[in-house]
Amino acid sequence: MSKISHILLKNPVVVPTGTKLSEAAHLMKTNKVASVLVSRKQRLAGIISVEDIMETVADKANPDIPVDDIMHSPELTIDSEKWLADAIVVFERCKASHVTVVEHGEKVGIIRADDILHTYRFNAESRY
Repeated sequence: MSKISHILLKNPVVVPTGTKLSEAAHLMKTNKVASVLVSRKQRLAGIISVEDIMETVADKANPDIPVDDIMHSPELTIDSEKWLADAIVVFERCKASHVTVVEHGEKVGIIRADDILHTYRFNAESRY
């Protein structure tokens, strides 16, 4: 089984708190990513995903609200040296699709639930 550090998405897009939701969505599209990290005073404050934006827009919320209003707060983090099985527990417990990866308390990347599925599928296929 792999560690999270082997499959995380490095160099995530980061926006400061107060960024408009519409700006975060534009950055996601421009950078072809499905989530962005939110920082406050150079520290991790949360994470926001495409699913969060879709849910907010579906509820007819103002797209100019700050990302702070809908972000998942820092409990959605996992250490890069944890195993993928540990990440599965976090995804299941939090019902999230993206989790921030940290090393020594500092953000280093993002892991997606899809990354784990692809890793397991690849490992299963390579056995045959």
